[in-house]
Amino acid sequence: MLKRIYIDNFRCLGNFEIKFENNISLFLGTNGSGKTTVFHVLMKLQKFIMGDSKVSGLFKSTDLTRWDTRLIQKFELDIDANGGTYKYSLEIEHQEDDTNPRMRSERLSFDNQQLLDFSTEIGQATIYNDTPNNKGSSFPFGNSSGSVLNLVSERRDYQKLIQFKKQIARFFIVHINPSAMSAESRQENLYPAWDMSNYAAWYSYLTGNQGQIINLTMKLREIIQGFDSFKNERIGQAKVLSLSFPKLSKEPYKLNEISDGQKVMLALYTLIYCAPDEDYTLCIDEPENYLALPEIQPWLRTLFDQCSGVNSQGQAILISHHPALINYLASSSGYWFERTDEGITRLKPITDKQDTGLSLAKLIELGWIYDE
Repeated sequence: MLKRIYIDNFRCLGNFEIKFENNISLFLGTNGSGKTTVFHVLMKLQKFIMGDSKVSGLFKSTDLTRWDTRLIQKFELDIDANGGTYKYSLEIEHQEDDTNPRMRSERLSFDNQQLLDFSTEIGQATIYNDTPNNKGSSFPFGNSSGSVLNLVSERRDYQKLIQFKKQIARFFIVHINPSAMSAESRQENLYPAWDMSNYAAWYSYLTGNQGQIINLTMKLREIIQGFDSFKNERIGQAKVLSLSFPKLSKEPYKLNEISDGQKVMLALYTLIYCAPDEDYTLCIDEPENYLALPEIQPWLRTLFDQCSGVNSQGQAILISHHPALINYLASSSGYWFERTDEGITRLKPITDKQDTGLSLAKLIELGWIYDE
């Protein structure tokens, strides 16, 4: 579970920190207040740690806070996993001449036991195995464009490092764009893209767990009128994902032929019913888009039940302007984002302790948001 994130000198986020106390959290605030920016940072850190992208492809000088003259960005993550707490920190140094940025430092610890330490000032990296108080293995590391974590091999004595990467891989960060969801896939994708454009390729991967697909199909039969089953047939060099509605047509509908609302429901319920069996974090930007109130409420209840159970291993962080989500979550799990006159984002917890008789949605509309 993500417990804390710290961001400094990234767009509107300067010396920004948020701590998560509950398994479900809700980001609220006006457009442009920095909510989605937090998700963008998480996505960049995930791609960097997993080795999917280098520094120059992720961290641009245009992302530096405009009114801040510093060239160093700082990011920190605290994650509860593997029976303890991981603390990860990363510094990115940009150049005055706008040449490629570089990684200035990268560190990782587990319950205060150092696992990784790299700094350009020293010019070398040190990785530590699972044995407490070991001296670690140091080596020159001049390539400051990628994460040191990607040099760690799958060995029994480095399980804490390996488990951290696996935990980061179980972050699903999305802003569903139904018009981008293609029916064709030419390969399997382990994770959904930010806009869910690769849903068909992700579904192809998920079919490896037929139990999850069966549960998803049964649920979709309840919520999408006339839906019966999926078909993922190979046509030439690609697979084409279709949905069967036998009472409407003998021929299945390709994914791109169903409505935007149906595609959004498909994506949302897949995120829940095909989530990993181990700890995972769902970050969903405006899940209510394209959906009517009777459509989003059952999904929200399902998500709440899954993430709030006694033995729950799931975490969800949502961004929403929808009154149903606000009323359901804000009083216990809400965070209010606002921009100051200087342009920086500030965070306030949402509470509802005054006997006003107003809903949280109305309180927000009136500006009645205050610190505890």
